[in-house]
Amino acid sequence: MSRSRKTFPVPAGFSLLELLLVLALAGLLAAVVIPSLPGAVESARLRGSAGEIRAVLTLARTLAVSEARSRSVAFDLARGEYGIDADSRKWLLPEGIRLAAVRLWDADKWSGVVRVRFYPDGSADEAEVALSSSGGGEMKVTVDPLTGIVVEGT
Repeated sequence: MSRSRKTFPVPAGFSLLELLLVLALAGLLAAVVIPSLPGAVESARLRGSAGEIRAVLTLARTLAVSEARSRSVAFDLARGEYGIDADSRKWLLPEGIRLAAVRLWDADKWSGVVRVRFYPDGSADEAEVALSSSGGGEMKVTVDPLTGIVVEGT
């Protein structure tokens, strides 16, 4: 004689309480994460701009050494534009990012056009390019005068 087992029905899906709990947690997570997104985007723009300036300065140094003649990068502080002299390409900083100052040797420049020169032996003007964002972030790109090596940092 075989005995049949009793099986209990397994509920399919989720209960209303479980769904409300998940929605509350998702809402709490969104309330914490969403306000920090604009700051993260602005920070990425600032880091990206510093990286682009570093790349342009490095390109100018490479051209100076390979062509055996001085090259310079001009920074227009009022327009936020920069580029290698004698080159038609110009780069513009993204919205919310500005050139705060360019320091050549020991003198800060806050306006006008400032040029950072690179020489055929690989050396350069001692320079520091300060970038700032509308949210208060700052980054600096520095040029070592002896080696012409360009480094970005805070």
